[in-house]
Amino acid sequence: MLSIVLKSHTSNLNTNTTMKTRILFTLTAILLFATEFAMAQPMLPSEPDQAPIDGGLTLLAAAGGAYAIKKLRAKKLNKEENIEG
Repeated sequence: MLSIVLKSHTSNLNTNTTMKTRILFTLTAILLFATEFAMAQPMLPSEPDQAPIDGGLTLLAAAGGAYAIKKLRAKKLNKEENIEG
């Protein structure tokens, strides 16, 4: 009779320990994967659309260059007039 009681008690201990081990393992796995998802960075954004460099920008650059040349020539002429005059 005593051996049956001891077997029964040992069996309950093994079941209880197994259940605790399963719960502990499950909680550890959940926490491990939860931190992995929490630390994951979002995906990088896609490349932006490139701005076309067409005739409009080229004309604007040419006009700016022409304006700069005009101003430099005017400045040079003013310097020469001040020296002569």
